[in-house]
Amino acid sequence: MPKYNIIYTTPHHDHYLWNGTSLNKLEKSGEENLMFSGKAFKAEELADAIANCKKAIARSFPKDDNPEIKSVPIPVSD
Repeated sequence: MPKYNIIYTTPHHDHYLWNGTSLNKLEKSGEENLMFSGKAFKAEELADAIANCKKAIARSFPKDDNPEIKSVPIPVSD
């Protein structure tokens, strides 16, 4: 069963990971690949998780009327 991270991108192109209760800023210091970790959501949890993420964005970034939110599948290898 696939799992997902939820990523919010601000209008200034900062990236935040939704951990289920708050937004954590993802820092990138150079040319390294940006890897995600933290709360992983199952496909059936995505709708509620994204709705909760939107509420947190509205509180933290009230001027962002059209937030960019992506559910990113977490690759799993056998």
